[in-house]
Amino acid sequence: MKRRLILLACVALGLAPGTWVRSAVPPPDYDSCVAITRLTDLPPRLGPFVTLNAWELDSNHHLFGSYSALRATAPGEFLTASDRGNVLRFTIEGDRLGIGPMARFNGEDRFAEKRASDIEALAIDPKSGTVWAAYEGLNAIERRDARLRSPTRVRPPSMQDWRSNSGPEAMLRFDDGRFIVIGEGTTRWTDDRMPAVLFARDPAEGDPGMSFAFSAPEDFRPTDIAALPDGRVLFLLRRIVFGLPPRFEIGLLVADPAQIAEGETWSGELLTVFSRPFPTDNYEGLAVEPTDGGYPVTITMISDDNDIAYQRTLVAQLYWDGRAGR
Repeated sequence: MKRRLILLACVALGLAPGTWVRSAVPPPDYDSCVAITRLTDLPPRLGPFVTLNAWELDSNHHLFGSYSALRATAPGEFLTASDRGNVLRFTIEGDRLGIGPMARFNGEDRFAEKRASDIEALAIDPKSGTVWAAYEGLNAIERRDARLRSPTRVRPPSMQDWRSNSGPEAMLRFDDGRFIVIGEGTTRWTDDRMPAVLFARDPAEGDPGMSFAFSAPEDFRPTDIAALPDGRVLFLLRRIVFGLPPRFEIGLLVADPAQIAEGETWSGELLTVFSRPFPTDNYEGLAVEPTDGGYPVTITMISDDNDIAYQRTLVAQLYWDGRAGR
């Protein structure tokens, strides 16, 4: 995140005139609808993954955009959260995407400061509907009920030294109640590993967690993770390709959590890197929906447009039989 913000700031400064001109800020728009465009001419496959559908979403609504976390709340039903503290519910049935309500995650109209509302990851208990959100700027985890009420926020000691604005980027809750949380910033400036914690139970209940590190290949960094039916973990990865404007390359990696050990480095196998004509942008949210028997699974992703004109809010779905990476 920090590298990305520095790069985007340099681009803005390089293109700006010598004098800053500030125009009047328009009033918030709470009435605009979301335009949905189904994208065609998709490649049939991305490595072992079959391409299903992709859509571009666009709106001037004040609560729309910058989505950085995604989870399925029920079959075909999704909750996504933004790094501005907003949430959107949407549905997918076949090749049709339907938009649900937009709201503030905290249930209030007022906006908190950026670091206190920057949600980068979500976790959900499918039985109770309980939701956990990870805040990158605070190194905090917050638990809420299925209606996003009754907040309990903690700042685990095992995460307190994660670098500012490079805190928890990916979070996963296993069905047995364990959590994995991975930071975006590396453990040291000269290191390519990301800090990570395995919680044996709900971190909101004070579990201290076990620290380890995660390493992704080819300068990728994790933006989200999701559990697979066989116990493995699927990673959504991102790397920045420098240019004007900068662009993003996206990968999917599979790893076995049985290989996590305290103080050691965990990694996995890179399965694919997205290539054109697949619509690629800053994908940061990942959800996996298994069938009743486990595999195959449907993979849903959403991109963060960073509130920048040349980036897009994309939703894409893939289909996978789970055989690769074993």
